[in-house]
Order: sequence, then C-alpha cells, then structure tokens
Amino acid sequence: MNLIISERGTFLALRSERLQLRHPQQDTQEVALRDLESVTVTTTACTLSAEAIRACATFGVQIDLVDGLGAPYAKFSSPYLVGTVSTRRAQMQAYLTPAGIEVARHAIRARLRNQASLLKYFGKYRKEADPAAYQGITRALPGLTALETELDAQQGACIDEVRDQLLGIEGRGGVVYWGAVAGMLPPDLAFPGRLGRGATDPVNMALNYGYGILYARVAGVLATAGLEPFAGFLHTDRPGKPSLVLDFVEGFRAACVDRPILALLGRGWRPEVEGHGKLTPETRKRLATAVHDRLESRDTWNGKRFRLQNIMVMQARRLAVFLRGEGEYPVYVASW
Repeated sequence: MNLIISERGTFLALRSERLQLRHPQQDTQEVALRDLESVTVTTTACTLSAEAIRACATFGVQIDLVDGLGAPYAKFSSPYLVGTVSTRRAQMQAYLTPAGIEVARHAIRARLRNQASLLKYFGKYRKEADPAAYQGITRALPGLTALETELDAQQGACIDEVRDQLLGIEGRGGVVYWGAVAGMLPPDLAFPGRLGRGATDPVNMALNYGYGILYARVAGVLATAGLEPFAGFLHTDRPGKPSLVLDFVEGFRAACVDRPILALLGRGWRPEVEGHGKLTPETRKRLATAVHDRLESRDTWNGKRFRLQNIMVMQARRLAVFLRGEGEYPVYVASW
C-alpha cells in the first residue's frame, strides 16, 4: 500500500504501530505500518513528526517528497537497509568494462519493447473505433523492432565509447513512439510531442509529474538492492543527477506511467493548471493515485503474477546480480 499526503495542513503522527493523518477539516485516518510500502508527500504545507519518520525507517517504509512538477527533492529511509558495499564496488568497476555497455543496452531494449507493448495494448481498442490511430500504431511497431537490431550492433570496450550511438537509437525510438501516441490522443489536447523539463502543455506536465513519482520509487528500489542510484551507465554522471535511476526507469516508463495517464486522458479526464503554471493539487493527487494504483496492479513475469512494484524490486536485484557477475539480467516486458 502507498500513502499519498496532498492536503495542506496535514500532520503525520505515530500511534502505536500505525501512522495517523490529522487534518483540522477532515476526519483522522490511520494506516498500519505493516501494510505500507511508501509514503509520498506532494504538498509543502504539512508536518511529519520525528516519531513517524523513525517508525517508517524501522518498518522499511520509504518517505518521498516531490515538488509541484513531480520531481523528487528529498527522501527518508533507513541507511541500515542498504549497508552492503560489494554490489557498489562491482557497479563502479563495470563502468570501465563491456558489462556497462550491456546495462545501457538493456535500458534501451527494455524501453523499446515496453513502448511497443503499450502501443499494442492501446491498438487493441482502436482497430475499429479509430482506424487512423490504429494505422499509426501499425506503422510504428516495425520501426521500434528495427532499432533493436541496430542496438545489438553497437560494440566497444566501455560505455564511453558507444554512449552517443546508443542515445541516438533511444532518441529515434522516442520519435517513433511519441508520434504514434500523438495519433491516439484527442485533438483538444493539442499534444506538441514529447517535452521534458519546462513543458507547459497539460499532457507533458502530467507525464513529467508521473515520471517524478516513478523516479522516487525507483531510487529506493535500487538503493535497497545495494546499488548506487547516482552511478549510471547510459546517462552521464552529473552532481545531483540520479543516473542509474534514469537508466533503470527506461524499462518502466511506458508500463507504469504512460499507460495509466494515457488511459485517463482517453476517458475524458483533463489535467488542470494553476495560474502560476503548476498542476493543481487535485490534478497532482489524481496523477499520483493513478501511478500508485498501476504499481499495485499485477502482471505476469517468469510465468507467475506479481505486482509491478515487486517486479521492479526483482529487476533491481537481477541488475545487482549481473553486475557482480553472478547471473543474467533479463528484460521485463509488460503484458498487452
């Protein structure tokens, strides 16, 4: 279970082994710590007691603080849950070997396959209802597949030798994918194409907010697996840039964020923007709920049904195993 705190004036307290949400204009709510996996705070006007933070750390419940654009800016978690160093040492060494290239290649392969899976998912419902959008999807799918062949051809001694080529493949895949998505979206949204930081249109603002929530969750998953979230392979290092988070999240963007947000937009829901250019609190809460609900949903992986949240945990552990040279790192592809 994931707890979202979005109301201004909320006070998070501890009562026995339960978190208590108090608000002067609402009924008090209580949630058992044993049922929680994370707490996401989307407002700056709330108070967290030290007792509540300590209890969350003890129970392994991560507390993520995200701003009005969805970008995570702080996290509370126990440092003792990630005390291993062997995985981090292997991670740093892999940067200078072909293993680092394989991790970067994995990120793009997972992205391409999950983008294709999502287009197939939405295409099922558009063959008759929206033939033009369906044709756009069918044209996009071979392009995504072809890029995988090009991806396999990139070879080198370390990631620095092939990063530009890999990023070029990723970028071309994005053009193909978002072009097909644009054809699915209702015309009134006036989607200009995929834009990241600084976007002012409601679709990109909603996607960016959803990605921010996913980044916060992935950072905790990677740290728990013993990995260093700021030491990536495909994405370059920069102070304050969680490069490995950006690498790892590529395989989960489409399944965990694009799918629920595109579904909301397709059903007629529209993001609302405040006068100062930020999403309204109600919109942020709706998006956070949609992403968290999606992470709680189940998918088939290795012949069994797991929550998407747990699949991310398993993939992070497999990445750690691969970097230590102890096993494979298979690509997860969401069902469609």
